[in-house]
Amino acid sequence: MNLMNLMNLMNLMKFICRKYVGFIAVIVVCVITLFPGQHHLAEAHERKWSVFAYGGQWSDNPIGKILLFQTEFENSYVWAAGISRKVIDITNDLLIEAELGTARHTGLQDHFELNASFNLRWHNLPWDNFVDTSIAYGLGPSYANRRPPVEESSRRKPAHLLVFMPVEITLAPPKQYHSPWEFIVRVHHRSGAYGVVSDAKGSNFVTAGFRYRF
Repeated sequence: MNLMNLMNLMNLMKFICRKYVGFIAVIVVCVITLFPGQHHLAEAHERKWSVFAYGGQWSDNPIGKILLFQTEFENSYVWAAGISRKVIDITNDLLIEAELGTARHTGLQDHFELNASFNLRWHNLPWDNFVDTSIAYGLGPSYANRRPPVEESSRRKPAHLLVFMPVEITLAPPKQYHSPWEFIVRVHHRSGAYGVVSDAKGSNFVTAGFRYRF
């Protein structure tokens, strides 16, 4: 990932912090309350499993514009939870994890969604002793039990099955504390993969939540 993409993700994170300041404050309080007092916990890379939950709002903008800090929100919401496990270390900085999650949609649409993906995660960043950070990108199937209305256009019908491509950044207490808690910012992205899977236009939800590693 180049510097420009990293800056775009940081701009997106700052935008979400401003829009969801109340929700983020609750998460911060939870992390502080549950923050481990011991400094000699197991190293984070020994925690192969994680559980996570997040919620957010639909943006009727392509993912490229969202990552460039250009987005407008509409009254459709997603609430998601899931589990993931590390599969393999590619290098000291890159790993692959498998993820399985479910989501509930409210507002402009009312349905459930099942997602699975393999995520490429970049970690061990230079500033981890100040804020333990990772960046992830996933790829896998996404199935909605009803055709999502927000994915319909005048030329393209919505589809049950699309490609799930989450983009995520995590923030945690400094690396030396080995905290199992992470604050996450994620773009929950469904795509037709340029017609490979479907001609549906897909959807993007800008979300925030937390992850617990064990």
